[in-house]
Amino acid sequence: MIPTILLTGFLAAGKTTLMNRLIAHYQSRRTVVLMNEFGQVGIDGALLVEGDYRLVELNKGSLFCICVRTDFIDEVERIATQLHPELLLIEATGLADTTEMERMLALPNLRRHIDLQACIALVDATAFFKIVKFLNAPIAQVQSADLILLNKTDLATVQELAAAKQALADLQLTAPVIETQHAQFPLDRLDRIRRPRHEAVGEVGDGRPDPVQSKTITGTGSLSRRTWQTLCENIRDNRLRAKGFVTIENRVFYVDADMQRWSETPFPAGEKGKNRLVVIGLDIPDLPDLTES
Repeated sequence: MIPTILLTGFLAAGKTTLMNRLIAHYQSRRTVVLMNEFGQVGIDGALLVEGDYRLVELNKGSLFCICVRTDFIDEVERIATQLHPELLLIEATGLADTTEMERMLALPNLRRHIDLQACIALVDATAFFKIVKFLNAPIAQVQSADLILLNKTDLATVQELAAAKQALADLQLTAPVIETQHAQFPLDRLDRIRRPRHEAVGEVGDGRPDPVQSKTITGTGSLSRRTWQTLCENIRDNRLRAKGFVTIENRVFYVDADMQRWSETPFPAGEKGKNRLVVIGLDIPDLPDLTES
C-alpha cells in the first residue's frame, strides 16, 4: 500500500507552495508527485522545487471530464504498479470535488494499491467567503478534509478574515482549522493523521461540476507592455485565476492572478519568447494569441 496525501483547495489557495514544502519534508522517501491542472498546459510543475522525486502532470482540464478521469485512474495505477513510490503526493485542480477523487481512488484496481492517509484543504482567507456563495467545489473540499489551512491570513483584511472564519463555521466542519501564511505549519502533524478507510459513496461522475471554464492562450515572441495591458483588461472582470509565463519587452515573467490581485514576477529560468497563459473564470471572452501583432 502506498501512503498518499491529497492536496485540495480552490484556485490560488496556495497548494503548490505547500507541495514544495512537502517535497522538501519527505525528501528521504522515494516520492511521486501527481499534479492535475484545469488547463491545456501545465504551469505549476515549473514552479516546483528541484529534488529527487518523479513528477507526473495531467493537463487536460477538469477531473469531471470523462477523458481526464480515465487518465487519472490509469496514471495512478501506472504509478503504483511501475514506479512503486514510497509516497504519493497528489495536487488536485482547484475545481476538483474531493468526494469525486475519493470515488476514483476507491475503485478496485486502485484501492488495493493506494492508502489515502490525509486530505488537506487550503482556503484563501481573502476569497473563500465569496466563492462558496456560487461554487460547489470549495465546499466539498473542506467538508472532506482531515485538516484545513486558512491560508493567506497575512493578505486578508480584518473583515475578510472574519468573513472566511464565519463561512467555515457555517459549514459545521469536523476537521481542525489552522491559520497560516504561505501554507506554513508543523508538517509532522500530517504523520499523526489517520484517515478512516471507507468505501466512497456514489459512482464516479456523480459530482456536480461548477460552471467554470478554462482557456489557454499561447504565442511566441516578446509582447509590448501596451499589448499585454490590453489583454489583462479584457479578462479583469471574468477571471477567477490566471497563471502562466509571458515574455514582455524581452523579459520572462511568471504571471499569477486571482479574483483580486495580479502579480508579474521576473522568471529568468523561463524560456524567452514562449508565451503560455491559462485563464480560468466565468464567461471568459475570446482572447487573442500571445503574439505581438
